[in-house]
Amino acid sequence: MKKAVLSFIGQIGRCGDREVFLGFANASELSQISFPDILDEVTGKGYQRRFHREHSLEFKRYIQKPGATTIPLTFNLRPDRKGWKLKRGSNGTTLIVDITAEPVMAQVDCQHRLGYLRESPIPFAFMAYIGLGIEEEIEIFRVINGKAKGLSGSLLDFTEARLIEDDLKAA
Repeated sequence: MKKAVLSFIGQIGRCGDREVFLGFANASELSQISFPDILDEVTGKGYQRRFHREHSLEFKRYIQKPGATTIPLTFNLRPDRKGWKLKRGSNGTTLIVDITAEPVMAQVDCQHRLGYLRESPIPFAFMAYIGLGIEEEIEIFRVINGKAKGLSGSLLDFTEARLIEDDLKAA
């Protein structure tokens, strides 16, 4: 039996010192294969703020207007998630995702932009880090969102403490 897959043609390159896949897809496809890593304060798992309805609706209203655009959505192809592979070729690279598996891309910076666009055909540019560990992903999230309007300082403090704790354990 053949797997149900989505394929995205793009390019492999570098963003700073990290390897990334750059591609294009519509919001519904990106929503289908990605997930936000919401902080559960009881278990300590996750690192992102809870979904903010109005923030997401505001973006949806904006992006549906003529002439609207946005920066590329940022993801991470988690190494512990099965169901994705990169097929490198001489004319580019194809990201192949098994849509019957669990979502494979963590939403590093796009949770609120995708929130109310789950069934939308609106196309987006996207960048996916390739195989960052969770600590590396959290660090990038902190850098991107450290000065973001509305992002709780306590959430950033929590993720920083978690990174420091992980560094101490590794030492």
